Amino acid sequence: MTAPVYDPPRGSRSWLPYVIACAIGVVWVGWAYVAGLVHSLRVGTVTVPLRTASTADVLRPPSGVALRADAVAVQVPTGDVPGAALAYVRVGDGVEVVAVAALIALVGTVVWCVARGGLFDRSTPRLLDGVVVLTVVAGLLPDFVRRMGWNWIVSSLGWDGRLPEPLVEPQFVPVYLGVLVVTCFRFALTASQRMVRDQAGLV
Repeated sequence: MTAPVYDPPRGSRSWLPYVIACAIGVVWVGWAYVAGLVHSLRVGTVTVPLRTASTADVLRPPSGVALRADAVAVQVPTGDVPGAALAYVRVGDGVEVVAVAALIALVGTVVWCVARGGLFDRSTPRLLDGVVVLTVVAGLLPDFVRRMGWNWIVSSLGWDGRLPEPLVEPQFVPVYLGVLVVTCFRFALTASQRMVRDQAGLV
């Protein structure tokens, strides 16, 4: 196929707002990560979410209702944390911000290609394959890496008996739905490309 099936109007910039929004998203993700890292370094603590073995009292609201919870987030001084454990947490955070930023940028690239007439180009399904891979990486890998660090930190704090468990809740449902939607669109696009190639020159 030498010419795009869809030829966008000359001077059309319908893709521009979406691509700008994606660029703003990449900048925001990077800024949020840097701001959080700077704050953590300034106060000298690392936050570890924990699920305790039994419920514990929490702050009582103004209404006076007694509340209990089985999950807490503790701030541990970085000076009392093994350096390698802290490195796992930092690497997990870094993987998350890089994967999310790359995912946003790749989605923006798909929009840019489609808006410029590349919907049926052979490269578009490959871009969608990249979206699927980055969705899985961004949704599951960071928590896996951080959990290794959190486990190490918890075990180094010297609790006797049953240790509190790091609270890790991977985003299985959003990741699954995202992969499902993108994969369905990719299969539909691949089938459409075959139809376009078969009908080339007939219309």
